[in-house]
Amino acid sequence: MNQSAVISRFAQILGVFLLIEGIWELFSPVVFGVLSGNVTHGIIHIVLGVLGLWTGTRGGARGFCIFIGLLLLVVGALWFVPSGHELIVRLLNVNQAVTFLNLIVGAIALLLGLFAARPARA
Repeated sequence: MNQSAVISRFAQILGVFLLIEGIWELFSPVVFGVLSGNVTHGIIHIVLGVLGLWTGTRGGARGFCIFIGLLLLVVGALWFVPSGHELIVRLLNVNQAVTFLNLIVGAIALLLGLFAARPARA
């Protein structure tokens, strides 16, 4: 499997995960028994999930990985900043498990997006 296919597959898998988690968050404050969220968090995940699926099948997965990687790393880092911590808990109901998942997935996505071979220009 070439690098482009790996990035596309990653975007698709992440998109499916975010879509499932987002829909679940519309009905429950706890997902997979450990990840906290709320309706706002769920809607954001649904939008990001659809975006991941779309870019993973239509092109643009590299850009999606860079975007989602930066977004997840910022949200994860905010957990460790007192005023940021209060903000993301109040707005998104983010718990420690979500924080560490964001940091791990964000780092993987960003590394994939930044270090993958860029598409050849015509």
